[in-house]
Amino acid sequence: MGDIKNFLYVWCGKKKMTPNYEIRAAGNKNRQKFLCEVRVEGFNYIGMGNSTNKKDAQSNAARDFVNYLIRAGEVKAADVPSVGPSMSEFGTSANKGEGGGFGNLPSGGPIPPHLVVKAEKGRILAFSKICVF
Repeated sequence: MGDIKNFLYVWCGKKKMTPNYEIRAAGNKNRQKFLCEVRVEGFNYIGMGNSTNKKDAQSNAARDFVNYLIRAGEVKAADVPSVGPSMSEFGTSANKGEGGGFGNLPSGGPIPPHLVVKAEKGRILAFSKICVF
C-alpha cells in the first residue's frame, strides 16, 4: 500500500469515516493549477495540496492530512508509506539530533524539502573538507 491516498482511505475505513476531497482549478488555462482540500468528519483540520494535475493535488492533500494525524498522535509515523528522500539516505538519525540538525522528526518518513537541501549542502561541505581544492 504505497499510495498515501489509499493509506488515508484505509485508515478512515477502519474508523467508519470517509475522506472528502474538494478540488478547484486556479490560474489561466495555459498554467492551470489545482487546489485540493481533504476533510475527515470528526477532525478540525483541512489537508491542503496543490499541483499541476488533480491526482497529485489529491495526494499532496492526503499527505498533509496524514502528517496532521501523525502530529496529533492518531497514526504512527512508521505505519505511513513514505515518498521522497528519507532520513536513512542521508546517514543521519532523526531522533538523536546528530550532525544533521533534523530535530525531532519521526524516523522512516520523508524529510521536508528545506532539510533535504540542508543535508545536501552538508554533504558538499564535508566533501570539500576532505578534498582540498
